[in-house]
Amino acid sequence: MSAPRHLCKSVVAILIFAMMAGGLLAADKTVKATLIKVDVKKKILFVKTDDGKKEFTANSATKFIGPRGGVSDAGIKDDRLKPGAELTLIVAGNNKTLREVRLPERSGTGG
Repeated sequence: MSAPRHLCKSVVAILIFAMMAGGLLAADKTVKATLIKVDVKKKILFVKTDDGKKEFTANSATKFIGPRGGVSDAGIKDDRLKPGAELTLIVAGNNKTLREVRLPERSGTGG
């Protein structure tokens, strides 16, 4: 009788592991957005997307990348992060954390 009970526990453990792994492996997604504002202190970008207004949080691992592929040293303080800027965001599977912010060209001269 102990064999079926042991098998049942193994199946339950495998199912729990599979559900947890699925949550951890949720795919990043790419979001096109227009910047509304930036809260530098809280590291939050407020944007407008096709799905409405959203907030995404940057962290120390978030990369801010220019249109030619260079990484911004200024990060969330980059001068291209101003209202109306068109951004491409790579959002983590949790739908809150920014993995990458693709910045637009600098406007004006000297860019």
